[in-house]
Amino acid sequence: MRIAYFTSVYPRATDTFIQREVVHLREKGHDVFTYALRAPGADHNLSGLVASERANTVYLLPAKLWLLLKLNLRWIFKYPERYFSTLKLAFKTSKAGLKGFLFQLFYFQEALLLAQSLLSNRVSHLHNHFGDNSGSVTMLASKLSSVPYSITIHGPHIFFEPLDWALSEKVKNASFIVCISHYCKSQMMLFSDQKDWHKLKIVHCGVDISEYVFAPKAMTREREIVKMLYVGRLAGEKGVPVLLQSLVELKNQGLQFHLTLYGDGSDRKLLEQLASSHGLNAYVTFAGFADQQTIRHALTNSDLFILPSFAEGVPVSLMESMAIGVPVIGTYVGGVVELITPDHSGLVVSPSDIDGLSAAIKKYINDAEFRARVSQNARQKIEQDFNLQIELTKLEALFSGGEAHD
Repeated sequence: MRIAYFTSVYPRATDTFIQREVVHLREKGHDVFTYALRAPGADHNLSGLVASERANTVYLLPAKLWLLLKLNLRWIFKYPERYFSTLKLAFKTSKAGLKGFLFQLFYFQEALLLAQSLLSNRVSHLHNHFGDNSGSVTMLASKLSSVPYSITIHGPHIFFEPLDWALSEKVKNASFIVCISHYCKSQMMLFSDQKDWHKLKIVHCGVDISEYVFAPKAMTREREIVKMLYVGRLAGEKGVPVLLQSLVELKNQGLQFHLTLYGDGSDRKLLEQLASSHGLNAYVTFAGFADQQTIRHALTNSDLFILPSFAEGVPVSLMESMAIGVPVIGTYVGGVVELITPDHSGLVVSPSDIDGLSAAIKKYINDAEFRARVSQNARQKIEQDFNLQIELTKLEALFSGGEAHD
């Protein structure tokens, strides 16, 4: 089967789940073409896989104006019905206002470039991750080329503006929509027509169990330093200020700890200033982007993994921690509780609850038996419900026209 993957930017350091899908499908004998509007910055070149995917990805932008003009004329004369019906769909699904209209015209041009390449490469199915602007281009390119498409919806951002992103139309025109959790599926049901709900399929993101050796560590109050880990973007929805403020109380109680934050983003400078203002410079390290090997090594040397988000899908970083035996703390947002069963496979606190987060950290530190039990249950949860090989088999079945069972 000849499958195309398309996203706005590929391959980013943070999108390892997409890269794993591509590699898996190729190993299964499928021809997988990767497309993106543009390449990520050089700071994302953190592994051989990223470098390889970058070299093998077709980037649609920048495009020369005269080539676009020529392409438009070709499609008008060769496929007039497809061209104008797709242009109509583009206008129908544009955001309100002149800016939204103009952006939709840009998406239409990008869709022409993608559709032309899909036909040239005889692609049989087009898949997109995220469903935002790249999802719009995917829908339009599918209509132009008559190549069926699907989208994996992650959230949470796209649910903030469901009408602007025309989720109902994307479901209506898709062969199927992959939802990474029941919470995600419920949001797509909320923003789509009931007659299209049968297209919504749950396929979890997952981790390759064979790459994560379960090795929970002992941790006692006598240990010199409690090592805490955060992996994710340094952006507003991740709730990192709450984590930093929760550590102030622990510092004041004399607890010896160190938090390492892997990731980068628009809020890094502000977070560094916040840590400094709370006297946490000696307790916190901002380590920036890191490759998978570095993250895995950090996990094996960590006592706790904390993700204090205000909005989430189902974080792969939590899955990796649970697979390796590091106790986790998440928040009651998105599909997190579909991954972490509170007090069974991890701890979950209310988002923004500084005191609750401090208490959760102390609960792990003070109760060795609880930590051991949680770690074992967490590993079993990943093996059963977030096993990459099982989930990718479901996705492959959907691509092949089969049925994935939730």
